[in-house]
Amino acid sequence: MSQSQRTAYFDNAKFLLMILVVFSHLLQPFIGDQKFYHDLYYFIFTFHMPAFVFLAGYFAKPLTKGHKLRELMKKFLLPYVFFQVFYTVYYWLIGLRDSLQIQLLNPQWALWFLLSMFFWQLSLLVFQKMSKKQAILLSIGLSIFAGYVPFLNQVLTLQRTFVFLPFFIIGFYFPKNEMRFLLKPKIRTISLLFLPIIYTFIAFFHGMNKYMVFGSKPYDDYLSYPLFGGPLRAVFFVIGLMGIIGFMSLVPREHLFFTKWGKNTLLVYLLQGIFIKGLRALAITDLNLSVLGFVTLVLASVLLTILLASRPIRFLYARFERGLSFVLLGFLLLMLTL
Repeated sequence: MSQSQRTAYFDNAKFLLMILVVFSHLLQPFIGDQKFYHDLYYFIFTFHMPAFVFLAGYFAKPLTKGHKLRELMKKFLLPYVFFQVFYTVYYWLIGLRDSLQIQLLNPQWALWFLLSMFFWQLSLLVFQKMSKKQAILLSIGLSIFAGYVPFLNQVLTLQRTFVFLPFFIIGFYFPKNEMRFLLKPKIRTISLLFLPIIYTFIAFFHGMNKYMVFGSKPYDDYLSYPLFGGPLRAVFFVIGLMGIIGFMSLVPREHLFFTKWGKNTLLVYLLQGIFIKGLRALAITDLNLSVLGFVTLVLASVLLTILLASRPIRFLYARFERGLSFVLLGFLLLMLTL
């Protein structure tokens, strides 16, 4: 596979994953309307964030002396602080929050990913010095053990950071000749069965709890028998790996009309909350989701992803990003005067 095909393959994957992210967020308020919505929602969550984290690790570069902490802070922490302030004010203005209280230690909704990306990148200072086997086994062990530690919770998204850490480390150590093994007929046939198997498991697993796939809380906070949290997390880790392989086997490898939008998925991730939370503030989510409504959500997810990944939006954000530090300073000063 040529370099251009390889680039197209991963851009296609990121674009399709981003549609699933937006769709799952739009679908979430309606999962109680029908069992299918419930099962589909959790089915998507078993693999879409693990896949995103895997790809983030795949494209992560080893930390060198030239890659200073300041660069990581500028890339991840500065946007996090800005959007944390922005969404706090926005949720208050549209009535989703009763008070205007900025909490930088507790990420607003989807912003946990920026904080976790900072910590995952920083963790390479340790993991890149290990062998591949040692790094992956240690990350899995930390992921499972973290659930037993009460203070590793939603503060600084530490629990999620540990939960998804193995996917990042596996991606980091994955051979950079991409997923050529999926082209083998036998492997491809088997991997195509993974997603149906996962969906069937979710459909019949009646004890499903959202924190099993969210990974944002320690076991004691959501399980009646926390001791079983470790084995349960291990099961969902395996499901996540199966989901990644199953999904990546379906991704087209050639350059398509939507490939170009796969380059701007982080921007879509950061801006989607403006629209999705805005809809929730309008109480549209109180409606019962019909078949027509479900189709509308699918189309809306595609269109919103395309819109936010488009060149004009990217151009505007790039110009804004250059002055982000000044904008952030202005926001903080404004908050202090309120």
